[in-house]
Parts: sequence; structure tokens; C-alpha cells
Amino acid sequence: MNQSGKYLAQSRFFLKNKGVLLAALLLFLTPLLLANDKYPPEDFQKVVILFTNDMHGGIDRQEARFMNPDFPPRLGGGAIVTRYAKMVRAEAEANGWGVIMIDAGDFFQGTPVGTFTKGEAVIDFMNLAGYDAMVAGNHDFDLSWELLRDRAAQAKFPILGANIVNSQSGEVADFLKPFVMKEIAGIKFGILGISTSATPGMSFPDHVAGLTFIPDIKATREWVPKVKAAGADILILSTHSWTPYDRRQGYLDLLKDLQKGIDENKIGPNALEIAALVPGIDLMFTGHVHKGFNTPYEDPVNHTLIFQNYANGGNLGHVNIYIHRETKTLAGYDFVVDGSAIFTLFEDEFWLDDEADALIRAYKKNAEKGFDEIIATLAQPLRRAGDTQSLMGNMIVDAMRHAVQSDIAMSNFGGVRNDLEAGPVTVQDVFRVLPFGNKITIFQVSGAFILELMEDRVTGNSRGMLLSGAEVTIDKRKANRERVTIHSIQGKPFDPEKIYHLAVSDYLAEGNSGFGRLTEVDPNHVIYTGTMLRQALIDYMKAGLISQTKIDKRWTVIKE
Repeated sequence: MNQSGKYLAQSRFFLKNKGVLLAALLLFLTPLLLANDKYPPEDFQKVVILFTNDMHGGIDRQEARFMNPDFPPRLGGGAIVTRYAKMVRAEAEANGWGVIMIDAGDFFQGTPVGTFTKGEAVIDFMNLAGYDAMVAGNHDFDLSWELLRDRAAQAKFPILGANIVNSQSGEVADFLKPFVMKEIAGIKFGILGISTSATPGMSFPDHVAGLTFIPDIKATREWVPKVKAAGADILILSTHSWTPYDRRQGYLDLLKDLQKGIDENKIGPNALEIAALVPGIDLMFTGHVHKGFNTPYEDPVNHTLIFQNYANGGNLGHVNIYIHRETKTLAGYDFVVDGSAIFTLFEDEFWLDDEADALIRAYKKNAEKGFDEIIATLAQPLRRAGDTQSLMGNMIVDAMRHAVQSDIAMSNFGGVRNDLEAGPVTVQDVFRVLPFGNKITIFQVSGAFILELMEDRVTGNSRGMLLSGAEVTIDKRKANRERVTIHSIQGKPFDPEKIYHLAVSDYLAEGNSGFGRLTEVDPNHVIYTGTMLRQALIDYMKAGLISQTKIDKRWTVIKE
């Protein structure tokens, strides 16, 4: 019997019948043991694990406008993470605990301080904070594998990637390590790193030339025994594979897929699939999808615990695990925050580390030079106001589509926060228009999917969206879900069967503002470009393309 068959058989044993399925699903999302008095220190070794993923350069202090656009709270970023990590280590040393700090990849692309320093600022921060390991994410190859090699040389911790091999030799790429061992109070922890095998499909070919990405399940199955053979008592998998947005539905989908059989050569599987098909993993820390979970998913058969944080440096993960000293096995876990393994880095709740703050500020000052540069001169003001279209809104989505060469681009009205007045326009002016630091995400979806997405946005009294690259008529006289007619995309007749490249902001990519349907797209068909929407607009204006943006037939509304 293969691994899928064994897993299904064991699942049936635990579930017995469909009547207890819901109870089982609730059970595997419940912590093993929460009360700290369950783990007397003479019998259990406490280890604190701090974790991040998908930082995308978000190490500087920032205003959390996504929480409150009018009165945004301040987030302290890397300066809080560093101070917190130092405090935890001091407490751990005083009490005989251990500390492990890991990251699940995509560490630098996305902010000026991350992108303009080519990740150097982020690695310097991670060195100060004392990270023990990081796995390579797909965006860590955005500026070439050679650049990642340079960052690996800069790091005082290993960058992992057991499934990233030299195409000629078949050996793990020489600037990466497959795993790292850490011993705490006589207990050996093996930290294995597996990147997502979907990386080549989300990168420019030259940026991964000479590298082969072994499928995630196959590579994990190969390396878990090797890490155990190296002496690991507890095996931690740090992976840029992803946890589904809806973990319960993800589990139901997993059971269906197991019945058909999951190929170990599958490209870009999710973390639930890896946990089900590869026994022996105690803990997994995942990424890629920018969704955090307060509590871990527990595989109901192999009992692997899966943790995932939010993205962009606004949060930190902290879980305490307890290892039985005699058997050296995982006994349970608890949190420092009630009911949550992750917390937000509010400046009014945490002190900043002075050294990290000074370091990041210096990098940020350099990265944001030229904000007073004049990028264009407007003959007339560009306003956001408009019944169905505005020149400002149209220009932003036109700039998005131009920057990433997508077929179509969409955005939300609320993301445009200011007008541009006639006369000189500076980089700072553009920041006031687009203050949120969003990045462009591309979805490879069918025309039928795009039609349904538009129907979502015009249901009821919804205003719609900003649109570029298509001509659409919205007939408000018709019933919901029958209102949209797409005439053309890229000037060619609309084809519901054709696969189009749809560009949106990462904010919408996470399902916000009525774009929830986007969260249903297979992550292997999602490309996080790392291109900032703000920079796309700056480049568009610098290139003198403003005159190409017009009020046209892209979005025509027939009113009730």
C-alpha cells in the first residue's frame, strides 16, 4: 500500500464515518495541551520558536493604514522584532529554555529598503535579530540566484533549500544548505528547508538558470530520513510551500485528492499535502500565501503541526514547545498571547531596539533618496472623482498593466487616496496618491473567471472597479450575476475559455474589497511580481504615457 493509501486507511480509522467528520476537523485545529503546569521543567524542556515569513522587505517602521486609513497605528517592524528576540533570549537563558528563530522565505522584495538595497538591509537586520535559519522563497530569486548567493554569504545563519540543486551535479546548490542542526539541553533539532518547486514558473529563466527545483513532496520524503540519521530528535520543516486560506476545506480537498492519488512529483503542493504524505515532521513553518493563522493546523494522522504568519513584517510568530526529556519527543505547545501564535508589532506596545532602528533608518534614508524628484508636469489636475471612471483611476490601472505587461488590470476605488494638482509632480506627490505600498500580483485565470469576478463587484449597489485592458458594459437593469458583458480584452473578442493575465494589487489578491474569489485561485497560478504599484505609476508618468490614458469605453454602465 502506498503512502496515500496508508493515510486514507488511518484517516478512516480516526473518522469512522461521515457523522464524526466535523468533530474531527475541529479536533485537529485544537492545541494539544495549553496549561503550562502540564509541563514541569524537570520532565519537559521548553523551547521558544520565533517565526516570520514573506517579510518582503517590511522591516522599517510604518503606518498600518490597512487597519485604519484615517488614524493608522504605528508598526515598529524589524526594530521591535530585534528587541523582542533579545528579551526572549535573556529570559530563556535565565530559565534554562531554548530559542529557535526561523523564516520561511521571500525576505526582501517589495519595499524601497528591501528592494533598493537588494536585500542587504534585511539580512543585516536578521543578523542583529539572531535568526537561526531561513528557507529560500520564490521571490528571493527575483534579482537572480547570484544575488541570493551574495546575501547567503552576508548572512550569519544558513539559507536553506534542500530541493534546489545544481542542474549538472544534482547536488544542493553550493550557496545553500539542506538543513541545520541545533542542540538544546541535549535535544537535537533538525531544521530542514524546502523551497517551493513552483519557483521556476514564477521567475525569469535567467534568474534560476543552472538550478533544478526538486518537487516538494519528493524532496521532503528524501531528506527527512537524512536529517533523522544526522541525529535529529525533533524535525522542523521550514518551507515556502503554502497553507490553504481555508484549512478545513483544504483538508476535505486533501482527502479527495488522496483517493485519486497525489503524485510526489506534483509542482507546488500545499503544506497539508506534504504533512499527510511525509511522516516524521514534528513542526512546519510555511509561507508563500500571505495569510496568518492564530492556531496551527494539526495533521490528524501524522500529527505534524503547521504554523504560518502574515506577510510584510507587521507580525511576529511565537510558540512555546515542550519536549519530553526522557523520550525526546514533542509533548505539546502553548502561546504567550491568549489563543494566538502570532501578534502585531504595535509601537505603543513594544520597545524598539536602538541599534536595529538606527541601522534600518540609515538604509531607509538612502533607499528613499530622490523623493523630491519632479517626474512629470501636468497641464490639468487629475481627480479621483467620477461617476464610473476618472482620469486618475484609469491612469493607475493603465500603469499597472503597462508595468507587468498583463492583459487586464483591476483596482479598487478606495486605494486611491489623493488627487494630483496641475503643475510639477514629485515622487512624494505620488506617495500621497498611493500611500499603502501595495505590490502588483498577477493571476493566470480564464475569461470565465474574470467575468464572475466582475459580477461579484457589481452585485447590488456596488460601484464596480478601476479597469484597464478591456471594454465592458454593466447593465444595472438586470438581475445580479447577469449584469456584465465583456466585449473585448486587449482589443480582441472576449473568450471565456482563454487564459488571461490579470494584474491586481496584493491587497486585493488577499480577497479584500469584494475580491474574495481571488483567494480560490491555485497559488501555482499566482505571481507576486514584487513590483510596487506606486513605482509602476511613477515609471508610467516619467515615460510620458499620461496622454494615453483617457475616459473611454472600458467601463460603461446602463443605470436602473
